Amino acid sequence: MTDETRQAQPFPLLSETDLSLDLDRQRHLAKKLRDAIRAGDPEALARLAARHPRAARLKAVEIRLTDAQLVIAREAGLPSWPALKAHVEEIEAARAAIEAGERTPDGDVSTLHIRCGNDIEQALTRAGFTGDFLMVADPVCQGPVSDGDAALAERARFIASEYPEEDEAETLRMLQVTEDRLRNAGSCGRIVLWFEHDPYDQLILAKVLTRLKNSIAVRRKVEIVTLDRFPGISKFIGIGQLSPAALRQLYGRRRAVSDADYDLAVRVWDALCAPTPLALHGLSSTPGTALPYMSAAIGRYLAELPGLGNGLSFTENAIVKMLHAEPLPWGKIFGRFMREVDPLPYHGDLMFLGTMLRLRDARNPALASTPHDLAEADWGKPVFSLTPTGREILAGSADWSDCGPLPRHHGGVECFAGEDWRWDSANRRPVALKA
Repeated sequence: MTDETRQAQPFPLLSETDLSLDLDRQRHLAKKLRDAIRAGDPEALARLAARHPRAARLKAVEIRLTDAQLVIAREAGLPSWPALKAHVEEIEAARAAIEAGERTPDGDVSTLHIRCGNDIEQALTRAGFTGDFLMVADPVCQGPVSDGDAALAERARFIASEYPEEDEAETLRMLQVTEDRLRNAGSCGRIVLWFEHDPYDQLILAKVLTRLKNSIAVRRKVEIVTLDRFPGISKFIGIGQLSPAALRQLYGRRRAVSDADYDLAVRVWDALCAPTPLALHGLSSTPGTALPYMSAAIGRYLAELPGLGNGLSFTENAIVKMLHAEPLPWGKIFGRFMREVDPLPYHGDLMFLGTMLRLRDARNPALASTPHDLAEADWGKPVFSLTPTGREILAGSADWSDCGPLPRHHGGVECFAGEDWRWDSANRRPVALKA
């Protein structure tokens, strides 16, 4: 499975973010901010208050350039001006190394780069990496998840039924190829994992680390590049946003996967496959140093359980709310959801469209749509609107479980069945409606 937000793109060596952090420009901005603070400009004073730890004790008329530089650095996502300076110098050194054709970063031993998509494959090549690349693209953050003999066939059926134009046989073949390559990854001298902080990445990471631990790969050098932000990017969504120079810089900051990382990954994977969400919820409430982004990712994932109030997941609820005022093209809904609504964005466009089609294709649908055309020129343009049932659900006078929704599994949990697990958003915990 692929989608538009995770497909590989050709990148220039530096991104707009890299260029915007040019040191001369940042020095100019710091001087401008200092002068504005001294002049009593309200916006400048607010920036000082928001970012400077000693703002309350500073007199505006006596503000120094170093104080303004600290604010500028923290607005860029770095703790200090020296850290900003070091970051810019590292990016520039990476760019210069690429342009000079210096020794490949991963050329010392045979290396396998693993990523949950192909969005950085071309950028890694552009950055001078020569190792093999493995895309693990099974979105286990949606649909049924199990670990038995029939698990891959179950995933292939789900992907083919949930995401338009996905072929079940080809999907199964690709899933099996991925499993085989993970099983044989120990033949590489080094394995590098590139995963960000969201549920899509973190849950695939749990599976990948579980597979690597169960193979001889755990005896090899396994390293990880993982992050939840990047200097200069106000809303960091993923590693695919980064330039080749930034990827080369990040590679220098990779770390070894620890025994604690492996142990947590196995526990998360087992909990994800479980028929109740309780074990997974327990892991979300115990953050630690191992896989530091896993806890928040699990919390966001659990919010996709049917909601306690009306049976809609977080994403489904956001969709019907955005359609309350007027019909909208689904591409516009998707963009607004990713930019403005989701606190931890992880959906690809196909994943999001699949969710909207579920709301449309129930016995008593919550949504209606214009004819659905998947042609590239019309991608994202079909218009969706709320049905009377959708308005009842939004008002709280109907529950989605009573509307004949298509069967849905969330990991190992069968939705609206058995104990009928729901997500209590107020208390951030799963509850069973049927004891």
